[in-house]
Amino acid sequence: MRPLLLLSIIWAQELLPIVSIQAPGIQGIDRSILQQLQQDITQYLSTNRFSDDVFAPNERIKCFFDILITALPNPTRFEGSIQVRAIRPVYNSTYETLTFNFNDPDFRINYSATQTLQFSENTYVDNLTALLNFYAYLILGMDYDSFGMEGGMPYFQKAQQVLNLAAANSSEPGWQPTGNFLRSRYWIIENLLNSSYKQFHALFYQYHRNGLDKMHKDLPAAREVLLEVLQGMVKFSQENPNSVLVRLFVDTKGTELMQAFRKAPPEQKQRFVAAMRQLDPNNLSVYENLLQENSP
Repeated sequence: MRPLLLLSIIWAQELLPIVSIQAPGIQGIDRSILQQLQQDITQYLSTNRFSDDVFAPNERIKCFFDILITALPNPTRFEGSIQVRAIRPVYNSTYETLTFNFNDPDFRINYSATQTLQFSENTYVDNLTALLNFYAYLILGMDYDSFGMEGGMPYFQKAQQVLNLAAANSSEPGWQPTGNFLRSRYWIIENLLNSSYKQFHALFYQYHRNGLDKMHKDLPAAREVLLEVLQGMVKFSQENPNSVLVRLFVDTKGTELMQAFRKAPPEQKQRFVAAMRQLDPNNLSVYENLLQENSP
């Protein structure tokens, strides 16, 4: 169970969603439909329960669903991308950390302002609710994984069930092992449940509970934990070069790690940059800039 922050428990839904829908390149689109879609998605994620656990109101997981509409083949067909992010608080601080950050290029839905979004855990209703269910379970899984060793597994299994139902009942993209594997719902959940990739869950847990959550107590020691995690992630990447989880980790934690090591001693900076050279070589120049900055 996710740690409770209040002794007085109030039953509440798990998610606190913030939904944004943009369609900057679509001429003549009915903006009121986009507003209605935004409201319906927000209500769906806010009022349906995706677990049996008890969440206090202030424990609800803040998450962001940023939808970009790039095509409108007909008035009820919306195509584009969706970026999903989730955050959780860091112990004994006001800081919040990303636990999930993924830009899905295969947002394809049919929607009319008169329809009602229906929740079903065991059946495929439509592609919109399947997408929302899938990411709700992923958000819960990553959150629980950050608090307990492999704590997110039940929710990853629920996300896989959503994926299997969608793959069997829909021809929409993203549910099958095709396309760009680094930007694939299919491969994310496959990797998260793959027993060969268990080390990722251990590293993810260590990063949060022994690293970030202890920064308030001993910052240098916490940075050492982060460096241990990065070394472990380098080894994981070398042993599993085709895993999407390394890219997911870098997309979620790259900016945060830059900030964590910006004021670190030179020796820690050098080890950080050496690790990122392996994990994120395309952005190496960004990390190397840290070496030119003066530590306090």
